[in-house]
Amino acid sequence: MAIIEAGLIVNGLPILRRSYHPSVKDVDPMIKASLMTALKTFAKEAFADRPEVLKLSKFSIMLHDLNTEEPGTMFLYCVLEKKTAEGEVRRRLKQIEEKMAGMNEILDQPVETKGLRKIKRLIDRELKDLCLRASDRAKNIFG
Repeated sequence: MAIIEAGLIVNGLPILRRSYHPSVKDVDPMIKASLMTALKTFAKEAFADRPEVLKLSKFSIMLHDLNTEEPGTMFLYCVLEKKTAEGEVRRRLKQIEEKMAGMNEILDQPVETKGLRKIKRLIDRELKDLCLRASDRAKNIFG
């Protein structure tokens, strides 16, 4: 029960990606960003709705729109293990969104800037304890 990966997608481009646990197979970040952007576009066009959580057998993918003039152009995502507290993850993503207010101008280019590193640290800080698996928590307590 942990966050496996988190990131930020802007206009279909993966701007930030934080991998907290090695995955079985590493997938090209552009493919992931394209899939998530396609899901958002499909839900908007076909159902006039927006996807929040995509549930798979072992994982869930949580998508969180950031406040922008055009919904769906900038969003955070998290890949969660099954049974991770989705409500808590959603609350943390909202906190990240609130703290990112006013930082949108630094996201114009997919270049690692000082502002982008600041957002990366913000994401890590807000999600840090939710990225630990039960075995990691036990190691921290018992050594």
